[in-house]
Amino acid sequence: MPNVAFVREELKCLLPSYFLIRDCVEGEPKIKKAGDKYLPRPDATNISPENLARYKSYKERAVFYNVTQRTLAGLCGQIFSRAPVVEVPAMLDVVVADADGGGVSADQLSKRSALYVVAYGRSGLLVDYPVTDEPASLKQLKDGDIRPTINAYAPWDIINWRKVVRGAKELLSLVVLHETYVMQDDGFEMKKGDQWRVLQLTPGGYAVSIWRKGDGTYKLVEGPHMPKDSNGNALTEIPFTFIGSENNDDNPDLPPLYDLASINIAHYRNSADYEESCFIVGQPTPWFAGLTESWVKEVLDGSIALGSRGAVPLPEGGSAGLLQVQPNSMPFEAMEHKERQMVALGAKLVESSTVQRTATEAVIENTSEVSTLSSIAKNISSAFQWAFEQCGNFVGANATIKYELNTDFDLAKMTPQERAQTISEWQAGAIAFEEMRANLRRSGIAKLDDEEAKTKIDEELALAVDLEVDKAAALAAANPPVAKPKA
Repeated sequence: MPNVAFVREELKCLLPSYFLIRDCVEGEPKIKKAGDKYLPRPDATNISPENLARYKSYKERAVFYNVTQRTLAGLCGQIFSRAPVVEVPAMLDVVVADADGGGVSADQLSKRSALYVVAYGRSGLLVDYPVTDEPASLKQLKDGDIRPTINAYAPWDIINWRKVVRGAKELLSLVVLHETYVMQDDGFEMKKGDQWRVLQLTPGGYAVSIWRKGDGTYKLVEGPHMPKDSNGNALTEIPFTFIGSENNDDNPDLPPLYDLASINIAHYRNSADYEESCFIVGQPTPWFAGLTESWVKEVLDGSIALGSRGAVPLPEGGSAGLLQVQPNSMPFEAMEHKERQMVALGAKLVESSTVQRTATEAVIENTSEVSTLSSIAKNISSAFQWAFEQCGNFVGANATIKYELNTDFDLAKMTPQERAQTISEWQAGAIAFEEMRANLRRSGIAKLDDEEAKTKIDEELALAVDLEVDKAAALAAANPPVAKPKA
């Protein structure tokens, strides 16, 4: 029987990295639930109940400082700090509002793809279309009763793919996608099982089928179906595209957040050691020297009272003090070092690919066009524009389609002094009006495009001049000149 669940070697090598990043993104509960996987037991060979209880406390005291999740949210937030530019035929407005047929809009779906690509370096889009006996009517298309959908897939769910050369083009000939389906439903509890969606390029055109596992073998349960375009013809290509952090080819790119997630886990381990040392020796421990047994019994009455209202009588030559851990412990220094590393790694995602710069310098010198984040935004834009073009192919909409995500990132805000300096340089003729406006836009201050801004500024200046003229005229009318007497 065919092994439809076969996973390509390229994906197998990357799965541990994907799952490490995914666990970090899901946060402390997921990390701590993994136990020894991310926080090894100090005494791994000791499986006594006492040692297991101590490890449980050791793990509970540790703090997972979720830099990975916050960095991912911040970087994706930069891409969507401005709404995507969407231009589609009216017939595809329903796809923009509900891209996957489950109520997820195209903007929301692109955000999901951005999370996948920024974190893991990979995602995929499938454009699907229901199989009908007859071509859909114009009313059915306009009402959205029969329409294409766009579905985004996580990198670990794109398990197999192949390509074939046809003429001068290299086309996908096979894509296998892992999915889940409702296996049992009693009205309250749903149990899910695994299924595999197989996309194939056959001699007759594109075909899609569904496979599930049963009785130890993989069985075809649906299809193969052959969706048709708006003219009733079979498709000559598989309507699936990869999205990567570097480009949109079929080779998986390295996960951009792996290094950050790896250091995040190491920071968590240092935190466990630091919190353990704070628990054991964090509180001052009093010590006494020179006490004899008789002194303790007769003078101290068998106990020592500490505090502002207590006094400790000591024999001649006796001494007392407090044992306290030094503040600069090694685990704490290791944590601080890793925090600096994580900040540096997060900044590299917005640095120029050719010159090492800080995030602030990257924005000021306009290097976002060649940054990793900018490349991801452009790759997602290209994939979604392609997806809408495929949707147009299904419904017969051939108008110009455009889908663009923001690539001008507000990674630094200008101070009032910097704004004043920029405007001063424009007034002095050192920079052009468009350059001045570009700096203000990057800082989130200017919102309008340059032409609209010029028009409004001219209108406001003209209005201000008119107001000054009216004000002068009113002042002159209220204070007419006094005629001088004749000599």
